[in-house]
Amino acid sequence: MNATRTANTGAQTLQPKSQVSSLASQVIASPLEEGPGTRTGSDVTGEQRHEPARVDEAPRKSIQPPELVVTRDHSGLRSKLLRIFAASILIVLVGAGLFRWWSISRCWVKTDNAYLAAHIHTISPRAAGTVEQVAVEENQRVTVGEVLARLDPNDFEVKREQARAQLAQARAQLREAEAQIAQARAQVAREQARAVKSTRDLVRAESLYQGSVGAISKAEFEQAQAESDAAQASVQATQSAVVSAEALAGAAQAHEKVAQANVREAELQLSYTILRAPATGRIGKRNLETGNQVQPGQALLALVQPDVWVTANFKETQLTRVKTGQLARIRVDAFPGQTFLGCVDSISPASGAQFALLPPDNATGNFTKIVQRVPVKILLERGTLVGCEDLIAPGMSAVVEIKVGE
Repeated sequence: MNATRTANTGAQTLQPKSQVSSLASQVIASPLEEGPGTRTGSDVTGEQRHEPARVDEAPRKSIQPPELVVTRDHSGLRSKLLRIFAASILIVLVGAGLFRWWSISRCWVKTDNAYLAAHIHTISPRAAGTVEQVAVEENQRVTVGEVLARLDPNDFEVKREQARAQLAQARAQLREAEAQIAQARAQVAREQARAVKSTRDLVRAESLYQGSVGAISKAEFEQAQAESDAAQASVQATQSAVVSAEALAGAAQAHEKVAQANVREAELQLSYTILRAPATGRIGKRNLETGNQVQPGQALLALVQPDVWVTANFKETQLTRVKTGQLARIRVDAFPGQTFLGCVDSISPASGAQFALLPPDNATGNFTKIVQRVPVKILLERGTLVGCEDLIAPGMSAVVEIKVGE
């Protein structure tokens, strides 16, 4: 019997604290038990009677509910507060970003379709010849009027001497024509004197012939009259010779001018053998070597001036409030983190598409509306380019913002 109670007692196991609620409910629902060895009951008459406990039954042991352990978890509260704080910071940052975006979009217009530009001169020869000397190197800085290259001048010197000889010949012809004019005018004077004398002789002969005395014969009178007519004809002939001599002198003067022009042209052709810098800047794209045969108009060198500006292609919908003189901020991709200042100089008179090789014609075919871009010229402030003058170059990409409001 003791062995049986021990076995039954060993079968009883205490439940872990995690099952506090289920065990407590079981204890409350079970009836109170008597001590070992007795059993309480009631008969039909309602009287209580005590029956001896059975040998094979072990007394039931009352199970006390385990002690409830209540602890406060402070880590959950801390994590909740951290989440609230992080959400608040995120909301503030998002709000600040939205406000900045709204203020920028309201007061500034922006485009990344922008690039730097400058005056670029293409150096080409004006005369054909052979390159005798190249005086510059790639990327070299030059000043206006500086010698860049020389062509062989021998052929052009020969042509200049020929032109000078032709000029001397034309001047000699002009002097000869002027002498002929003087000679013709002298003949005119001589013939006019003879004509005056013959006229006087004719008047005297006429008075003697028609007079009552009849001092001369009719033949003598007619001879005097013929001499007077011949003298008048000689005067007219010499006057025509003067006109002819003057015409020859005019032709000689024209020949002289042509010869002078030829000399001037030969001198110009000779001067074209020296290629000079048209402006101050830097040499680029050198395509010239000693001994090369060059032709007029052939691109040999490129000269880039240091004055740089920005050409920004804004959308037509962004130009509503853009005006000349407005402040501009420029960020060049080659200089990250650095902002240059400038101002709007001018706005193109037409969109970029109108200056294309094949401008669009919306009157033909199907029409698709495309937002056009209009170039805007922005001048850079020289003070903001300190330290970047030699590095900044035309063609670099840039991001431009123009302040159109307060």
